[in-house]
Formats: sequence, C-alpha cells, structure tokens
Amino acid sequence: MTWIEITATFDQTPEDWSPWIEIFRDHGCENTIQTDDPPTLGAAVVDLTGSQQVVDALTLALQQAGAKQVTSKPFEEQNWDELWRSHFHPRRIGDRIVVRPTWEEFDAKPTDVEIVLDPGQAFGTGDHPTTRMCLELLEQVEIEGRRVADVGCGSGILSIAAKKLGAMTVEGVDIEPLSVEVARENAQLNAADCDFRTGDSIRDLSPEPFDLVVSNIISAILIAMATDFSAALSAG
Repeated sequence: MTWIEITATFDQTPEDWSPWIEIFRDHGCENTIQTDDPPTLGAAVVDLTGSQQVVDALTLALQQAGAKQVTSKPFEEQNWDELWRSHFHPRRIGDRIVVRPTWEEFDAKPTDVEIVLDPGQAFGTGDHPTTRMCLELLEQVEIEGRRVADVGCGSGILSIAAKKLGAMTVEGVDIEPLSVEVARENAQLNAADCDFRTGDSIRDLSPEPFDLVVSNIISAILIAMATDFSAALSAG
C-alpha cells in the first residue's frame, strides 16, 4: 500500500498544537506526528482515487492558518513492527515507572513499577512528551485506594500505571473500538484489573464519582469536556 505524506513546517514550535491537529482531523487525518527540531506536524493519507484533492485541500488549509511551508510526497508502507523494534527499548519515566517491550528484559528495582507494552495500533508507549508528563504526574499524586478515570485511554498505558500505583478501580474510555481492544490486551498482559469501554465521554463510564481523572488528549477537546470532568469528580 502506498501513502501520501503531508508535512507542515513552522517558524517556531506552537504553544498549542491542538488547532493544527484539528485541521488535519478535519481532512480525515486522525493520527499526526510532530517533531521539535525543526517544528513540524505531519500525517498521511492512503493514495487512492480522490486522495490528491484531500491533500490539496489540507495543504491550502494549513497555509491559510499560517504554516511556514507545507510539503507532500509519496511513500510506501513500511514494516512498522521491525522499525519499532530497532529503537523501542526499556525507558525509565519519572522515579519509578519503567516501560519496556515484550522482547526485552529489564533489571527492575524492587520499588519500580514496570509496564510491559509493545508499540501497536493505539497511541501511548511512553514515548510522547505528554504521555511521559501524565505518567510523571501520576507518580506525584495520592492514588492509593482511589477511583481513577482515563478518558481517551489509547493503549491503556495511563490506566495500567494508575492500577499498578495502587488505584482501587480504574475505568477507561476511548472513541476508537480498536484502542479499547488494545487497552484490554495490554491490561491483561500487565495483570492490571482495568475496565475499558467504547464511548466519547466520561459520562460513558460508571456514575459513581471518581477521585482522579487523567486525559492525555488535545487541549481543545479537554476544554470542551471540562464541565463533564468536574461533574464526575468527587467533592474535594
């Protein structure tokens, strides 16, 4: 399968990537990849009849929004599993959390929280800065014996971390059925008792109040969901 890659380059890193991500999503590109040096945001569409019109419309929208440069080029699908294996190794996040793939071992300390996770079709391997930041924050809050909700659970990495850090119950929701399936598999792999379901809001989880909500999704959606989050949290 061949694809068309579209990349927007910027003069400086945007303070908030979410408006740019939304432009890609408005043109059917759900998954984007960003780099910091130089600051770029990119995605790909399958090269089919009509795809060039999508690329042209997306290019124009990015240019009108102020991107410095927008380029597109064809590329062939790669063996992503082999590509990931070449550079995805155990990594420490924060003081205690260690994320490792199934094919590598790690000499963990007694206090380490080890999460076994392979790169796959759902986001979240601890590689993206916002994922790492969420994991670091989970380490810092009082989580023992508490109820946790994970909205936009992706691979389930934050839910698994919360459970392994001592949460009493963890519920996760994602709009993508594939993500929910992957999250369940990853939780089972890590012996983490988490409840995942398909939905687009924290309201799709159980009505009992939560003590903590974690949500590693773009800011525009977080702002739209803020009222629901507030209503779902227990007093105090």
